[in-house]
Formats: sequence, structure tokens, C-alpha cells
Amino acid sequence: MPTTTQRISAILISAAILTGGALAASLVPSVKADEKSAGDAGLEVTIKGVRNGNGNVIIFIMDDGDAYNASEYAAAVGYHEIPASPGKMTTTFPRLTSGRYTIVAFHDENGNRDLDMKNNIPTEGYAISGAKDASDTPHFDRAASDKRFGTVEMYYLD
Repeated sequence: MPTTTQRISAILISAAILTGGALAASLVPSVKADEKSAGDAGLEVTIKGVRNGNGNVIIFIMDDGDAYNASEYAAAVGYHEIPASPGKMTTTFPRLTSGRYTIVAFHDENGNRDLDMKNNIPTEGYAISGAKDASDTPHFDRAASDKRFGTVEMYYLD
């Protein structure tokens, strides 16, 4: 099973792949957070603990256990990049209506679309569904849920 450092490195690699044209975003329909209405179906994601309004929060939704466990975030079925807001943020993936999903996110405070690291320690926030704390890297079976909503906690190590 990948370590937290390996998962974070995979996020960095995936973010680099998605930089520029946001390839995954062009392949996966998405909506802005303010377009959500009470009647929308789909997966609602809440990110708690965002420390400031700098940059964006980048969210990957995974439905493939093998891809998730191997940290292959280019296989994400959902991708949003939304302006950061301190505290709690919510967005919806309206086309993700059934299945088991995991949530992986990071707070790209400086807007470079990378999870910045110093000595292999993230200097920006990150979140993984099912994680009990900042060092937890849950296997897909524990991280995934078939609920239509998910909440993850953003962890900052600096």
C-alpha cells in the first residue's frame, strides 16, 4: 500500500498532467460551486478546514479501487478546481449519481496546480476521504462511499 508521501507525490504528478488544459476537466463535465441547486442529483463534496482564501482547492473523485490504491489520479472520474474559501466549502458533481467514490483534494494556495512540498512534507493542505488523521492513507475499501455526499478534512502540516 502506498505511503502518504507516495500518495501526495502521485497527486503532484497528476496535477502536473492536468496543468494547462486541465485534461481531466475537459473530459469530465462539472459545475461551479455556485451553480448547485437544492434539486441537483449527484455527489456533493464538502471540504472542511480550509485555512484561507488563497488560490484554489483541487478535487479528484475516484471510482476505481485499483487506480486509487496505485495513486493513479489521472483516472479520476471527477475533477473540480474551485476558488478557495476559508472554513468549509461545498461543490457538486451532478453526473456522479451512483457508485462508490473516494475524494482526494489539495489546497493549491499559490495557484501553481502543484501540492508544494518541502523535505517531502506538504506545505499546502490535502484531504483524503476515510482518513482518520494527516498520516492516514486509507485503502479504497475504507475511503470509498456510496453516499451521495462526502465530507473531508483538509490537513496542513506546516
